[in-house]
Amino acid sequence: MKAVDTNILVRAMLGDDEVQSPVAHRILQGEIFVPLTVLLETGWVLKSNARLDRTQICEMLATFVGLPNVQVDDVDGVLAALSAYAKSGDFADHIHLVAAKGVEAFVTFDRGVAANDAIGVRVEVAG
Repeated sequence: MKAVDTNILVRAMLGDDEVQSPVAHRILQGEIFVPLTVLLETGWVLKSNARLDRTQICEMLATFVGLPNVQVDDVDGVLAALSAYAKSGDFADHIHLVAAKGVEAFVTFDRGVAANDAIGVRVEVAG
């Protein structure tokens, strides 16, 4: 199993480079691991650079993490994060909550971070 970087996912998902996209597709045929940080950055690139909307991003990432050859930490948490992001909030905030599973609370100054009951991490706004 190999872990992949954001650029591999983005090239495969967007098919926007005639040299790198086919290589990325070949890499993604094997057993792969995708770190949460790579998912977070992929969501950012798809929104910021590719200018996809949240529905497109959620559909692409949910389909991808559901592939039988793809492994991510806490796939149920990631799917809950994608479901919540489809409705509102920031994708990165939802992934932060997935990564923080098992803690008492996720503490932030950002009043926009919403708790996600499906992930099970309480958000505590400081100040």
